[in-house]
Parts: sequence; structure tokens; C-alpha cells
Amino acid sequence: MATHVDLTTLIHPSLSVSDEVPEFPEELVQSGSAKVSALDRHTRTFLEMTRSAIKDWNTKVPGARDIVAPSRSGILPTVSLPFGGLSLPSEDEDWPEQGIVRAVTLRALRSVLFPITDRDERWSSREEARAAFQEVLPIGELLSPPNHHWEEMSSDAAMSRLAFAGLGALRLLPLPGTDPEGATWVSDMAWMSSFAVRSGFERYGAIAYFNAEQRIVRIHWSHAHKDVRPGDPDWEHAKWAWKCTLMVGTTVADHLVAVHWLIGNYVTKASRSYMTCDHPIRRLLKPFTWRTVTINYNATFSLCPERGFVHRGSALTYESLTAAYQASVGLLRYMTTPQLIARKNAAHMGDDFPWATDALALYNVILAFVEDYVSRYFAGDALVRDPEVVAFWASVRSATATIGIPELSRDDLVGMLAQFIWCVTGLHEAVGAMLEYAIDPTFVSTKIRPGVEMADVQASMQCLAVVGLTGLRMPQLLNDFSHVCLDEGGAQAFATFQTNLEALADRIEAANLTRKYPCNTFNPRYLETGVSV
Repeated sequence: MATHVDLTTLIHPSLSVSDEVPEFPEELVQSGSAKVSALDRHTRTFLEMTRSAIKDWNTKVPGARDIVAPSRSGILPTVSLPFGGLSLPSEDEDWPEQGIVRAVTLRALRSVLFPITDRDERWSSREEARAAFQEVLPIGELLSPPNHHWEEMSSDAAMSRLAFAGLGALRLLPLPGTDPEGATWVSDMAWMSSFAVRSGFERYGAIAYFNAEQRIVRIHWSHAHKDVRPGDPDWEHAKWAWKCTLMVGTTVADHLVAVHWLIGNYVTKASRSYMTCDHPIRRLLKPFTWRTVTINYNATFSLCPERGFVHRGSALTYESLTAAYQASVGLLRYMTTPQLIARKNAAHMGDDFPWATDALALYNVILAFVEDYVSRYFAGDALVRDPEVVAFWASVRSATATIGIPELSRDDLVGMLAQFIWCVTGLHEAVGAMLEYAIDPTFVSTKIRPGVEMADVQASMQCLAVVGLTGLRMPQLLNDFSHVCLDEGGAQAFATFQTNLEALADRIEAANLTRKYPCNTFNPRYLETGVSV
């Protein structure tokens, strides 16, 4: 098994808490990246650790064979998060326990030894920034290429692409009623406006409106409490506020809280606590729960605490960050992907809304797989009478009452299992693959400064480091998982699943040749098995 290195346990082998902050290689400073060497102590330390960690990881990338059959069962010990009543298991059958040295170093990185210092140094141009990014964390060498290519993300047309084929698609909904300006779609991120930010930054919060032709017609800019339209003096800044809010809000609510700490966490915990190692459903879930406990538990050391990575990388005060996590728990409602697409009224839109079209197609392939697999082991209602399934379902329903997991039935269980797999593969990619946005400071930032539509140097590098680490290569969805299965029947179900995923990938790639907005978000060739990083 590969040696463990991830964003929550990054320890440079030669670094102790009393050492000097590591310097970047001299050639980076000499080649025009002097601004990077002038970052605050924490960011410089974090970047150097990131470079070392990615280099190490890339020498021994885990594959399907690292996902082995279940080896432990029984109630898992947990720790509680300081919001939402959520609890996370602290022991993982998939990964070695973390060492005391790493825990001490992580604690040091969020201590007063590394205070939050929001430096406002600016890039002279996007070209200077991209050159520095490529020198520090080069794409193709340390980082895998992003799934999509953007020439720019500042124009009004780029806002439409972001909404219908990018990061904004998950929360894009039809606008109820008749709008006097012809808006028919809305992306509402105003919920972020209630959270206080540190000095020198604007509050998050914006609502973007699009018409039937997918053109953006106005933005409600929460910080200024006003609507802004194309041609208005504040139009470019209002667009910037929406993009930045979208990135931070999606990361907090949809990536961390929804996919990791609710969906991924509670299904994994329930399957391992209440199903024996040879239960068919436990074996079904194994590839999709691999390393979930490790990555979620380690977030309690790196992402949640004061002066942790999310606190530093965003503009939120720590009190507001905790409040945002709490609010995010209340935002999640259980629904299957068909229900999500129906809510968007997008099932008929085809390649005009590629995100929705591909999301539904991936779900249907997964649903067919789960139905095939389950039918090989359970006939009729035997599934819902199985005592381990009953205990598993009860545990999942305990996540939080507001989510609304239904009563146990065969159809609902099959649908929930399919939805879980869709969430930890496709949705995780949709809300977690941020490199394509982070590699250009004019695309987006995690902090909004008054009158500025470009990320500052420190915000850029903080974001790039975290995005680089969350992009570490993991076992791919297109793979052979027969070694995890109980018998030939389960292996055949997985093999058919792989064939159907390949066919879906071919269809998406063919469609992308003629789509207005190419979309690989749900292309199985780009997906991993779960939330393992």
C-alpha cells in the first residue's frame, strides 16, 4: 500500500516546529517568482510541504488493488464536530493510523506561531501569476491537467458557461414566476452574505440571473445591497463577487459538509459499523468508501479549527466559518439525481444543459449497476428484512433529521445506494475539482477585496496549494474491482458496470465535439472511486 500523504497530514520529513521556514529553490526566485518568496510564513511552509508531498505521492499512486476486501466490523469510535451534531469515525481499516509527529506539526501550523496575516500584494498581470504557478506547482509534472480548458473566465459568456456547464450548475434553478427583465434561471448564493469577514475584505454573497438564452442579465450584489446590470460601473466587480462566493460557498457547503461529512461519512460509518465484512452490500460499497474515514477524520485537524486551512484560505472570521458550516448542514436535503434534474426542469434540455444531461446519464448507469448487483444476492423483500441492512439504514437515517432519508424500502435502498455512489464519484468531481479555476487569478479568488477583480498573491497561492493536494491521484472509477467481490456474481455485476461506464464516456466525449459548452464533469474517465482525498 502507498505511503500516506495528503493535505491533512503533510509533514516535510526534515521540518520540526522549531526549524526555519523552508525557502523555495533559488531558481524560482531568480525566474520571476520573487513575490512567492515574500509570502507569509504559513503559506511558504505550506507550499513547500505541498510540493514535497505531491512529488512523494506521485511516485506511488494508489490503484484499484490498494482497495482490499473489508477487514474490520463493529461500532467505530467517533469524534464530534463543533457544529451540526455531526460525528466522524476516527479509525480506518484502509489506512495506517497517523503518527504523533504529524499531529503535533499540524497543531503547530494552526498555532500562534503561524498567525493569520492577510497580505495584499498584487500580481502585475495574469501572465505573471500563471508563470509563478507553473514554476511552483507545474501542471503536467506535479499536478494533473484540469478537466476543462478556459481561454478566459471574465466575460459575460464565461459566466453562462460557469452556470450551465461548470461550478454553478449544481445550485442553478429555474426562476419562479415572470421576471420583468426576462430572467428564467437563478443562481442564489446570497446565503453567504450573513457571515462576517476579516478586515480588508468584502462580504460574500451574490445572486446571478440568466435568461432563456442563458445570457446573464443581472446580479444582486449582496455586499452593496443592490442589483447590477451589464454596462453598469460595478458590473465586473459584481460578476467577480458571484464567482468568488460560488467557489467558497460550494467548497464549504457542497464539498466539505455535504459530500464529505454528511453523505460520504454517514454511509461509510453505517456500512462498517453494522455490516459484517462478507455482507454483499458492504462489499458493494467498499470501492466507494475506501479511505473516506481517514480523509474526513483528518479534516478535524486541518479544515475545521481556528487558523486551519479553510479559515486562512477564505476571508471568513473563525466564528463565521463555524456558522457557515452549521448553516450548510441545514441546506442539504435528500433527493436522487432524477429528482434534482426534475427540480431544475432540465431533463429535456440535452446538450443545452450538459451538466444536467451527463449527471442524469451517470446516475442511470450507476442505478442499473446497483439493481443488478443487489438482485444477485437478495430476492424481493429479503433485502429489507436483512437485519444488517435494517441496522445500516437506521444508522444512515441518524445523520440529521433535516436531510429527510425515507423509511426503508427496497426501491429506496437501491436508489440511496446509487445516489451515494453518484455523490462520491460524480458530484465530488463537480464540487471538488477546482484546479481549472485556481490556475488563473482573474478567474476567481477565495477572498474579495474592494474594487479588485484579481486574486492577491497570497490568496492565489493558498488556494493553489489546497487544490493541488485535493487533486492527488486516487484509484479511478474505471477499474477492475473483482478482487473485492464475494463471488463471480458480484464480479460480473461490476464488470457490466465498467462496460456501461466506458460506453457513457464515449457518448459524452462525442457530444462534447458539438456542444456549446464541453463538459467532462461526469465523464467516467475523469472520475475517482470516492472521497478518498
